Amino acid sequence: MLKNVKVKGLALVATVAVLGGTAWIAAGTTGAYFSDTHTGAITGTVGSIKVTPYGGAGASSMDLSFDKLLPGESQKVTVNYQNTGANAEDVWIVFNNATALSALNNMGTYGEVHLSANGTALFDSANLNDRSGTCGAFSPTGCWPLAKKYLVASNLTPGSAGNVSFAFALASKTVTPPVAFNHYPASAQGYLVSGNTNDQNYVSSADGYGDGLPYQIVATQHGVTP
Repeated sequence: MLKNVKVKGLALVATVAVLGGTAWIAAGTTGAYFSDTHTGAITGTVGSIKVTPYGGAGASSMDLSFDKLLPGESQKVTVNYQNTGANAEDVWIVFNNATALSALNNMGTYGEVHLSANGTALFDSANLNDRSGTCGAFSPTGCWPLAKKYLVASNLTPGSAGNVSFAFALASKTVTPPVAFNHYPASAQGYLVSGNTNDQNYVSSADGYGDGLPYQIVATQHGVTP
């Protein structure tokens, strides 16, 4: 009887020893470890691209007008702009009404345009013709239409300013000057004489009807085209 008790007692001790060993092994794989933690936050500010025009009339200070144009006499109008954003930017002039632009480019040798920015010439033409079928390849010495957009300032720093000038002249040979500058569409323009009566290259009713040449001053991130 006592012998059985001793055997059971030994068995119990052995079992506890085995369990204790198991517990120690588990603690060795999942126990405490050293650490050092530092806390921070990711923050930042958002930049801005903004241009402010001035020097013209109207709500946007961008309305420019020629006064009593006469054949052979050039007139120039100018709009100013300033980078009022937080980042450097590119500034463009964009002629956003395609029908009005094509009307101007229907004048051929009856109109002359000079576009400049900050005293640097961007475009010069005395043959405003965008009809490749009658001109062939466009070139500054031949048919040379005004394009839709021009870069007027590159990587302009915040606070810096500049200007864009647009000069126009009716050719001296013009017989009947138009009532207003650049009526669009061009089919009803009175300054076209016999032999220069082709309709303009592009017309869209979505662009409406009117006089003049609509334009925009556009600021973009440096290297981005509007």
